[in-house]
Amino acid sequence: MNRPDHNLSAIANDYLLIPTLTTRRSDRLDFHNVAVWQVEAALTAAFNAGAQFAAKNAESRRATRRAPDLATLHTPLVVAKGTALLPGKMYLRLYHGRTDPDQEMDDWGFAGPTFGPLSCYVQTYCSTFRIHGEGNSLEVWLEPCDDMIRWDGCFYGDMEVFIAGNHDKA
Repeated sequence: MNRPDHNLSAIANDYLLIPTLTTRRSDRLDFHNVAVWQVEAALTAAFNAGAQFAAKNAESRRATRRAPDLATLHTPLVVAKGTALLPGKMYLRLYHGRTDPDQEMDDWGFAGPTFGPLSCYVQTYCSTFRIHGEGNSLEVWLEPCDDMIRWDGCFYGDMEVFIAGNHDKA
């Protein structure tokens, strides 16, 4: 797999006749006159390279999506189904589960695991999800996959962060 900066450098060289994308702090070396048809060709090449990368990445994800991540299977933050939750403590639960992210849903899917009790939930740029056990001693990263969360070979469309009530169970 080529790195994006390598691909961009190759496209700049091939289509725009720009030998490097490295800033050289010289007007003569850093500014280039190019024709609009060269820019169009370079943008088309960059778009096609991105589309090919996305297609290969999707194929790779499909080939491995059912393989469970062993690091996630045995976390102490997963509460066994049916276990009473501690009232007043924070938990996270995954919902609308499916085994294939491309599955057409005729119903709500299945309920996923419950994690907790938690001290905090951290979301960064709508793409990284971390939960911390009480005392910050344990941290679990929830893996985003397209617009779902992947956990233990399954895909979940919804998650809920909540404070457990007196009769809540995992």
